[in-house]
This record gives sequence, structure tokens and C-alpha cells, in this order.
Amino acid sequence: MSSFKVRLFGEFSAIDHRGNTLALGSKRTHAALAWLALHLDAPAPLRDFASLFGGDNAGALGRDLRYALRFAAPDVLIGSGDTLRFNSRSVEVDVTRFDDLAANDSLNAVRAAAEIYRGNLLEHFNSDVPGFDEWLAERRLHYWHAALAVLGKLLAAQIKAGWWENATDTASRLLALDPTQEVVHRALMRLQLEQGRPDSALRRYQECADILEREFDRQPSAETERLREEILAALEKTPAPRDAFHKALDGPVLILLVEDDAISSALVEGFLTEAGYEVVTTADGGDALVELARREFDLIVLDVNVPTLDGLQLFEIMMKKGIGTPAIFITGVAGAEVEARSLELGAAGFLRKPIRKENLLPRVRAILQRRERVQSLR
Repeated sequence: MSSFKVRLFGEFSAIDHRGNTLALGSKRTHAALAWLALHLDAPAPLRDFASLFGGDNAGALGRDLRYALRFAAPDVLIGSGDTLRFNSRSVEVDVTRFDDLAANDSLNAVRAAAEIYRGNLLEHFNSDVPGFDEWLAERRLHYWHAALAVLGKLLAAQIKAGWWENATDTASRLLALDPTQEVVHRALMRLQLEQGRPDSALRRYQECADILEREFDRQPSAETERLREEILAALEKTPAPRDAFHKALDGPVLILLVEDDAISSALVEGFLTEAGYEVVTTADGGDALVELARREFDLIVLDVNVPTLDGLQLFEIMMKKGIGTPAIFITGVAGAEVEARSLELGAAGFLRKPIRKENLLPRVRAILQRRERVQSLR
């Protein structure tokens, strides 16, 4: 287990084995520590830093580093003199983990890599070390491109699966990194239109048009203009009130809630009932399977960790039995693996606890509207 964590994406931080963030001294010391973190496998990174960026005495610089890390565990630094370096067995660097995940095409790896990239490499950091900042600018650009690629893969997977809310968040992150990507603006417009938010989609179109004119002195492409016409057509239609929407589905909307935590179950049931949905609750995966055999549900809201059959097992059985009820997974478990697995299985959505009304209800409504459109085409 790593006893020292170095975070280089976003603001620089170094966290010791006690969970304390260390104060690391001068900008030059920060720069040297960042260099060591980015060269974990180099035999003499300190000597390389000294020779490339100012001809420092590597031994003196090493003493400064040892002093800066005096409160860290003793195994964080190994070697001596100009061979002083981080111990890769004791030091965890977010950039190293990102590199490993970004090289893996699995959805779980892509999702985890996207979580790690919290901001540009050493964002806002200026060392005043001759040559170092130029080198850092090149590495920052490299990881910016890598983050765009990772988020692009994640966005494509979420759109393919119909995870509109998640895809909207990912598209927004992409545009925060690079607001000039017309294709991402267009994807976000489409997502907002699918979610029944044509007003937001039109604002996105205008922002896209303004950026393209300002940055490239050009108008949006023909494809983007066609999407704008769709948005305007949607705005002309009067949105149906909630009761009319329920009637359009030939009766009340029936939702199966599978949650063994009594507090969470009561909270989610209250949100759904207040919104006008009919809710059947169960606290066990096996009981949920029985309910699914008894009647047809419009949606299932499913906790991943429930007794007898966990959420993922229950959903796999549903698919094998040909039960096509869309499912929103909910979980209190941190990490990307559960989300990636539910996405791979074809879940309609994913939410982390605590569940909030403003997150749950728009997702439920979007999934039900999408299901109604699919059924109307049959």
C-alpha cells in the first residue's frame, strides 16, 4: 500500500501516510518533486533535473528535498546524492495511474482515467526555474490531449448506452477543456433535446456559434444548423403536463424500487410518489424477480447491494429471461468499476448515494420518455 500520494492533475499536492497535506517549501523544491514524480523509473532523476534546469548541485538539492519530506514515511525516498528518487513501491502518483488506465481500452479503465484527471497538469503552477516551465507546458499539453481522448471514449460509450445524464456531464467536461469542439457542442445539444430541454439546447447552439465566430471566424456546420432546426421545432410544441404524460403511457407509470436500506428506500419512494409515479418496493433481489414475473413495470430503480441476488446478478437474469424493463442502478460504493459494469450490461442509468430529487426525477422522466418513443415506433 502506498504511504505517500502525489497529485499533479489540478493543483499540486503531496499527502503523507497520515492523510496530511505537506507544505513543501520553495517553488524550486516543488518543481524538483514534480520531476521526480514524473520520472519514477529513472535511475538518477535528481541529477537530470539539476543538469537540465540550472546546473544545481544535486547533493544540495537532495538535502532540500529530504527536508521538505521530513514528516513523510522514511521509505518515500531512496538512493543518495544525485541518485535520490521516489520509491515507486511507496509512492502513488496520479499521472502514472492515469497513463496505465488510458492505455487500456476497457470501459472500466476509461471511466477510472476520466475520474483521475481533475484538471490540467500542475494547473496554475509556475516554478520560475529556467527551462522547467517550458518543459512543463509541453507535458501539460500532452496530458490535455490524452484527457480529451479519454473523455471522448467515455462520452461515446455513454451515448451508445443511452445514459443521457452521464453523457451530458461528460460532454460538459470536454467543453470545459476545449470549448471549440463543435462536434461535442452538437452532441450536448442532442442530449439536451433527448432530455426534453430544447431551451437549453438552443442556448448551447448559440454559445457554439459565438465561439466558432470568435475563434475561427466561421459559422456552424450544416449538420449543426440542421440540429438547430430540430430544436426550434421542438420549442414550438407545447410541452405536455405531467398528467398528460402519464396518460400517454396508457395508465399510471409503475416503478419497481429494489432497496434494502430503509431510509434510502423511503426517501426514493417519496420522491417518486410525489412526482406522480406508482411505486412497488422490495428489499431483496429474489423478491424483485418475483415481482417482475407477476406484472410489467415501466422502470426498475435498483440498488447494487441487496440480499439474495445483488443488483448486477438480478439485471443479468432479467436479460436472460427477456425482461426488457429499463433499470437505474444506485449504489453507495465508491469507484468506477460498478458504474462501468452496469453500463456494459445495458443499464439505463446510474446514480450514487445520497440520492437527490433533482438528480433522480429528470433521469426517470428522460428514460420513460425514451421508452415511450421506442414503443410508439413498434
